[in-house]
Amino acid sequence: MPIKGVWRVPFKLANGTIRYYYYTSRHGGSRFWQCDAKPIDDKRLPPEFIAAFEEAKQTERGIKPGTFEQAFHDYQKRCPKFARLKLKSSTARIRYLESWLDMPLKASKPARKAPLAVFDDRKIIQYIVTHRDTRWAHSKSAAQEAMIALSAFLNWAKSEGRLDWNRVEGVPSVYSSPIDEARIWEPVERTAFLKDAAWQLDYFYRLEEITGLRLEDAVRLPRSARKREHIIIPTGKSRGQNYAIVPLFPELLTLLDEIEAKRVALSKKWKRPVEPITLLFNSYGSPWTPDGLSTSFYRHRDKVLKGKDRPTIHHLRKNAATNMVIFQHKYPELITDKVLQDMFGWTADTLATMKRIYVSDAAVIAAITGKK
Repeated sequence: MPIKGVWRVPFKLANGTIRYYYYTSRHGGSRFWQCDAKPIDDKRLPPEFIAAFEEAKQTERGIKPGTFEQAFHDYQKRCPKFARLKLKSSTARIRYLESWLDMPLKASKPARKAPLAVFDDRKIIQYIVTHRDTRWAHSKSAAQEAMIALSAFLNWAKSEGRLDWNRVEGVPSVYSSPIDEARIWEPVERTAFLKDAAWQLDYFYRLEEITGLRLEDAVRLPRSARKREHIIIPTGKSRGQNYAIVPLFPELLTLLDEIEAKRVALSKKWKRPVEPITLLFNSYGSPWTPDGLSTSFYRHRDKVLKGKDRPTIHHLRKNAATNMVIFQHKYPELITDKVLQDMFGWTADTLATMKRIYVSDAAVIAAITGKK
């Protein structure tokens, strides 16, 4: 295995299937992964496998008192404001803070093992900015959310008397507007991305450019969300309703049928049921994690697209708005204004404004008239 120390143990089940168990080490290591039928390709380890290994190793190592890592765990247990966050928000907060634990400090040592007091030193600002601009270079909005998460943690540490300063305060924002004006995935970028994309990334991209789901919602969308004549999708801006009912118009139906056909084909190929609870699944037939899909997505994007102003997953939401307005013109009886309002969390009063922000008039006109 390319990860030093990992130990793989095959085990034959009663039905004859070989199950492979993975341990962090040969002697006394903890089990962190299992898979059936065939072992993982050690030359192409999935991100979720690596993440599971790292999590298991961290548990084995223990946490040193007085460190940033210890304070991070205390924050989750003791901070009242954190406790009041909804599950989706608290999960995102933890994910961002875990990335800050890996922030390289002097001699590239991770911040997790450093004394929490390093955050009182003014020099920490340069490390914070550098890590922000490196780790979240793909998305200004993600970079800003990461800073908000760190700032909330540091404010709590101040209230506990563990720190005297919140060094994030006063650092200029990198994200000026949630609208980010007219940035979308251009046709040439779409073509380049999908040309050599693995089938699982292809499905995710095409689902996103129709539904505009947030990453966390997309990876958790259950297979049961698909009904006979519609699909039920979650929405982040609820207006009292946290879901949208989207009719199965031809383009959406074709994509969902492709995904289902792939699941059936993998079941036949591997001679075992492939029954992920989620609509989308990875190359092992298992549900994605948000980090796993994000990592795979941006690794492929960075391979096929160059330059600083590369489109992000968030920008697909704007493509979705454009596409859904086009589909509304094609299928007016199926896709009403209410469908759009529910999908994108828009009120009736803001629908027209949001269309102007997100939707390319040229794209709509071209699609309707057939002219380019």
